[in-house]
Amino acid sequence: MKTLAFLIVLFLCSSINCLAQEEYMVTNENDTIYGEISRSLNLLNTAKVGYKIKSADGRKSRINPAKIKFIRSLDGVDGDCIIAPIYDEWFVKRILDGRIKVYQLVDGIVFFTSKDDSDIILNDFGGLNNREDSMDQIRPLIEDNSVILQEFNSLKGSQRDIIYIIEKYNKLNARFYISYY
Repeated sequence: MKTLAFLIVLFLCSSINCLAQEEYMVTNENDTIYGEISRSLNLLNTAKVGYKIKSADGRKSRINPAKIKFIRSLDGVDGDCIIAPIYDEWFVKRILDGRIKVYQLVDGIVFFTSKDDSDIILNDFGGLNNREDSMDQIRPLIEDNSVILQEFNSLKGSQRDIIYIIEKYNKLNARFYISYY
């Protein structure tokens, strides 16, 4: 009987926790706007991905990347993730979090990075890029850790290698880093 009561309480707590999570966006003025986030299509330029937010009162509005800091998406096409604007025009999805954040262009294969919550910059690696060029772009991000840098220099420089080394760098530096979003 105690086990059944415990399972019921556990189920109720997890249900309440799931209901408490909402999608939202944070504007450049630090206003948080809650609502349902969805992708919007640009029929004149299908390569440009946009987002809309549907507020509690049912109004839908297009999200201007120049006016927001980030979007917190829970479900939908992009899943559970953080989406940030880049160059006030496009959106990137955060694929790695930590001291070094890695972003990927939404519906693209272009990569961007940010270290210690600095501006997000183009730092493309993998794919059709030259491996040496890719390594040269990433090296300044990890050069403050000599152990990681030594291992990095022994790798081939593929996209998988670079993601691996950034994940390892973030794990080793996790105890010293607090993310602001």
